[in-house]
Amino acid sequence: MQIDSSDQPDTFVEESRMDRLSYVIEMRRRYSPPGMLNPDGSINQEFFKPKRIVVLQPRCKWGKPQRDALYKGLEVHGVGKWREIATDFLKGGKWDDQQIRMHAARLLGSQSLARYVGWKGTREMVEQEYARNKAIGEVTGCWKGGMLVEDNNGTLRKYLEEHAAANE
Repeated sequence: MQIDSSDQPDTFVEESRMDRLSYVIEMRRRYSPPGMLNPDGSINQEFFKPKRIVVLQPRCKWGKPQRDALYKGLEVHGVGKWREIATDFLKGGKWDDQQIRMHAARLLGSQSLARYVGWKGTREMVEQEYARNKAIGEVTGCWKGGMLVEDNNGTLRKYLEEHAAANE
């Protein structure tokens, strides 16, 4: 026998709908974060609107003029003086210290610039350091993505300590 919903009284359908709605409201109240619901249990649409809108400015691309300026900045100011390099040589670009540091690390071929802080060098000297770091990285297996990187075993640190002692 097939039951037709038209045979049921409207009050039964309405009661069933109200039971479901009560259940939904109870679950919302139980599991929703503060501010997401209105006092009646309905969803507060304002909760989902962005609190602030961030407009990102298109970034300038890093190219040959910026690379040449960074070489000059490394010659004049040295490693670690990112703000000075930006102010004096990277005019017209919106480069923060971290971006300049990352580009300098790529030029020198070393992820860590700790041993270079204060070091100044010409383009040729920077290129020599890159070649030196690449050779060390290939010998130690620490050359990754065009940079000399430290591994968890301290392979690079040990290599540099051994060769520093040998050069003394």
